Amino acid sequence: MAYVDVGKIVSFASRSRTAVESPRFREYLASGYGTCTDIASAMKEVPKVSIAAIRQMIRTRLAAGSLFPIDGTVLAGKATGKRCPLCRRPILDGDIEQEVVVGPTTVFAHWDCYSIWRQEADAVARTPQHSVKTLTPLHIDRVDGNGINPPTAEYVVSFGGAKDGVGTVVLAKPQGFDALVVLLRGLNIAHAEIGTACQVLTEQAHHEISDVTLTPAVLRRFRL
Repeated sequence: MAYVDVGKIVSFASRSRTAVESPRFREYLASGYGTCTDIASAMKEVPKVSIAAIRQMIRTRLAAGSLFPIDGTVLAGKATGKRCPLCRRPILDGDIEQEVVVGPTTVFAHWDCYSIWRQEADAVARTPQHSVKTLTPLHIDRVDGNGINPPTAEYVVSFGGAKDGVGTVVLAKPQGFDALVVLLRGLNIAHAEIGTACQVLTEQAHHEISDVTLTPAVLRRFRL
């Protein structure tokens, strides 16, 4: 059985967020070696999303109107391999697949994700609409590469979830600071906060703006 030095593929794996986040890949990295088959399999693993991150994302999208409340037919069945839109992971054999039908829309989700969705939807239904206020962290990630130039680089702007991209919802991918500034102004981000973001992103690849208010109108503009 062939073993390889995991250290030799770390530089390649670092380009793949999924590989670095894979629990099994981290185990091989700690031990220093593993079989070619095992390492290849670990690098393809989809990272798990924490329950807290899924709940925050669902809560944000429900309050902002980009995720509909559950008020229709719900059917439970065997997994068919479809991707759950809540955690972005496939529904695999052994999982219970929830088929949620609301009007012309059908969504397939894991049982656990559906349960959180149901809990948060019920909580929103009990909350007076005038008191609903959606505050969420806004993440800006610079897409790095060889010879990267921050003012002209590509950026990924997302909300919710964690700064490692798990559980977040992508809003847009502006190219360069000029496009990024236009986008942030459209989100009603303060001028000083935009300046801080650009300054930080010249030195590091990630910046977070906390407690950003996303309205249903803004999310509709981004087709979310």
